[in-house]
Amino acid sequence: MRSAVEWRAESLSLPELWIASIPRSAGFVKSRVLAVIPGKVYIFVMWRRGYLLLALTCLTCVLVCSAPISAQISRRLDRCLPYPSLADEISDMREGVRGNAASTPGATALGRTVVIDDVKFDGPTRLPDPARERLIAEIKRRSYDAGSRWLDEIQDGSIRDAWQDEGFFKVLPTARAQTVSSDGTVQHVSLAVHIDEGLQYKLGDVRFRSSDPTASLVFSNEELRKVIPVRDGDIFNVQKIREGLNALRRLYGSHGYIDFVVSATTDIDGEHQRILLTLEIDQGKQYRIGKVEVFGPNPQMENLLKSTLKPGEIYKDQVLQSFLKEHKSSLPPDISFEDMEFRRNVTSGTVDLRFNFQTCPQPQQ
Repeated sequence: MRSAVEWRAESLSLPELWIASIPRSAGFVKSRVLAVIPGKVYIFVMWRRGYLLLALTCLTCVLVCSAPISAQISRRLDRCLPYPSLADEISDMREGVRGNAASTPGATALGRTVVIDDVKFDGPTRLPDPARERLIAEIKRRSYDAGSRWLDEIQDGSIRDAWQDEGFFKVLPTARAQTVSSDGTVQHVSLAVHIDEGLQYKLGDVRFRSSDPTASLVFSNEELRKVIPVRDGDIFNVQKIREGLNALRRLYGSHGYIDFVVSATTDIDGEHQRILLTLEIDQGKQYRIGKVEVFGPNPQMENLLKSTLKPGEIYKDQVLQSFLKEHKSSLPPDISFEDMEFRRNVTSGTVDLRFNFQTCPQPQQ
């Protein structure tokens, strides 16, 4: 059996777990080092050659691991850095590759942009004319990366969505592209589309159930059904169903269920052209506000925020979003809900909130 050195990094603020393994060097003696750093827990399982290697490992952990943690800042403040971030460098490298590809014979497709000049359907369809015109306008308005699966994106994305929004749930579109003109940067194409529409379905019923058979749903079926904007017997509109799922998330999020997950299954009745929709809900734990931290130059805003989000109260997404909207003029102009940091404590059922209202320092004259 192969041995390995395991590096397991477990974030206290994120649900993801990253585990990486590398081969063990021969003749090393197994040992364990546990390094605890605020905000992160790093567990090293390694083989060492004597205490010198152990000391060097600890020193390396302090020097390498601590700096990135202390340097974590809001994505909004990336522009404050005097040097580009790793994400910026990767983006620049990709752009460089694309630029080189555009000027390299035999690899120009990577640097091209695809523009759709025309879309034609090879037969009659039952898609309403307004929906058809919107679909064609959307496809022609966008541009696509020639190095991507752009044709599949159009066929299985935009075209399929348009038909499914009109109840053709099992539609099978097929798109073929023909190049009209091309140069080193832009490829103009026309699309010929064949549609196998299938049957047009209506919504038969919507059922709700808990993913945990021992736990009942906190909302009644009537309350949950109200947020699905498709009535029984209406055309089965996939986009409206998606909107209903998002409305369910907002409903649960407004009552502290921030880990809420819903999964949808469909039972198709081809004889009556009806679709039975079952929504299985994993409610998760109800969270209350734990610690609230605010970083920024405005003490009044900090006091106001802490008086709005009080420890012990049920956490509600819309309260925070309303606060940001209401006090937009007093906050940094580019602040958003995504700049907030949330740290869940599943055991206690609390969520700690951290707000960074700091701005980039002004250059000295």
